[in-house]
Amino acid sequence: MAGSLTVQEIIGARDYALAEAARPVFGKAGVGFTVGLAIVATVSGVIASVFAVSRMLAMLTDMDLVPHRHFGMPGRIQKHTLVYTIVLAMLLTIFLDLSRIATIGAIFYIVMDMAIHWGILRRIREEVEASAWVLITALTLDAAVLAALLLTQARNDPLVLMIASVGIILIFGGEWLYLRKKQTEQ
Repeated sequence: MAGSLTVQEIIGARDYALAEAARPVFGKAGVGFTVGLAIVATVSGVIASVFAVSRMLAMLTDMDLVPHRHFGMPGRIQKHTLVYTIVLAMLLTIFLDLSRIATIGAIFYIVMDMAIHWGILRRIREEVEASAWVLITALTLDAAVLAALLLTQARNDPLVLMIASVGIILIFGGEWLYLRKKQTEQ
């Protein structure tokens, strides 16, 4: 089916390229069906991601690794973190397009992955019997991918880099202050 469109038609269709590729074979119904499947897949992915993020945030909250406020909401922490996650997702959706949100998410994920690998390498490698060369290889590959992503975004959309940088600084700074405060309280 992909062979049914020229390169120019694929570029012109952008986000609907797969649906447009279905048009010559299945007609208008094929386009509608493909778009419908894409919507269901996107909604399913968003719901799964929201629940996964809110569950992880609730777990970190229960471990006293991130601060939590109830803001007068009834219920368990999991319910609160679900609300916080959805509100943040809505704000991102209001102010940014999907490709920018995805790019910021990728930057955050790679930085988090590198932080975890670095922490294991520096702090608990022997305890968990992790191989140093595997961790160093993972860090190197993450750094290469991150560098390529940052260079591409610097040329195409520097605003994404500014938003990601501010977000990372706020997260790392806020977490450092929170953990430092908790340490002095003990």
